Amino acid sequence: MLSIARYAESNAVTRAMLSEFLSPQDFQDLLRAAPAEAWAVLSRTAYGPSLPETAVADPLGVDALLRHAAAQRFKRAIRTLKGRARAVGRILLSRWDLDNLEYALRVWHKKETALQQYLSTQSLVHDVRVLDVCAAQSIRAVAEVLKRSPYFEPVSLSAALYESEASTFHVEVALEKDYYARLLAALAALGKTETREGQNIVALEIDLLNLSWLARLRQAEVPEALLRSCMVPGPSALSKRLAASDLSAKTLAEAGLQLLGDAGGGPGASELERIALLESLLTTTAAATARKLLSGFPFHIGCVFAFYLLIRLELRNLRAVFAGKAAGAGENEIRARLYGLE
Repeated sequence: MLSIARYAESNAVTRAMLSEFLSPQDFQDLLRAAPAEAWAVLSRTAYGPSLPETAVADPLGVDALLRHAAAQRFKRAIRTLKGRARAVGRILLSRWDLDNLEYALRVWHKKETALQQYLSTQSLVHDVRVLDVCAAQSIRAVAEVLKRSPYFEPVSLSAALYESEASTFHVEVALEKDYYARLLAALAALGKTETREGQNIVALEIDLLNLSWLARLRQAEVPEALLRSCMVPGPSALSKRLAASDLSAKTLAEAGLQLLGDAGGGPGASELERIALLESLLTTTAAATARKLLSGFPFHIGCVFAFYLLIRLELRNLRAVFAGKAAGAGENEIRARLYGLE
C-alpha cells in the first residue's frame, strides 16, 4: 500500500504523457518528408510547443532543440516524486546535464568556440557552468569549475590520464562510471522489491553504452587491458562479461554467439557485426520492456525508468532522422538506424 500511495501521482502523470510519444506513423511521415518539410511535420506533434515556428536549417541547432525538448518532458514526468524516489528521478534528469558537460568537454578540448552556441547554459539539476568549462586553461581548471557538483571527483581523478593521452574519452569514461554508480546506489536505497524493474532498465542502458564503446575501441585497436578498463560496471551478465579480466577477442566472440544464438550470424560473423547485432537486439528488448511495464499500473519507480528510457530512445531516433536528412541519406538508410518502433 505504501508503494501505491508513493507512486500513484507519478504513475498518473507518466501515463497521461504516453500520448506525447511519436507513433510509428509519425516517424514514417518524417522519413517521407523532404528535409525542408520535416520540421513542419515534427511541429504538428507533441514537440510543437517546444519548437520555434521557423524551421532550423543548422543540424547542430536542431539537435540542441531536440535535446532540450526531451529534457523538459522528463522534468515534467518526475515533478511529483518525493523522498528517495525524487533523488533517483533527479539523477535520471541529470543525464541531460551530463550529456551537456561531455559535449562541453569536447568543445573545450578542440577549442572550437563556435560550437558553444549549441550548449545549454541552464542546468537541470547540478550547477554546471559549461561556458566556464570551455574557457578553462587546463583539465584541472575544468575540475575546479565543477567543484560544487558530483562531476568534480571523476574529472579530477581522470586528469592525469587526460594529460598523458590528450583525449577526453578517459574523462568521459570516469564521468559515466560515476553517474551509473550513483544511480544504482540511489536505486538500492529504495529496497530490493521496489527497485527490481528500475535496475533492469539501468542494466540495459549500461549494456548499450558498453557496446557502443566496445565497437569504437575495437575499431581503434586499443589494447585489451585498456578496453576492459573502459567498460562501465553494470548488473547484467553482459556487462559483467565485458568487464571481466579475461576478456579478449576470442571470449567476446564466444559471448556474442551465446547471447545471440542463431541470430548471431554464425561463427563467420565479424566482431563488429556481432556487436551491432547485440546492440540492435538489446535496444529492441529495452523498448519492449519499457512499454510492457507501462501497459500495466506499475506503482513503483519502474514507471519512471520506463518513461525515461522511451524518451531517450525517441530522442536517439529523432536525432538519427534529422542528422540523416542533413547528410543526404535516403529513407531506407535512415530507417535502418531507428530502433524500438512498434
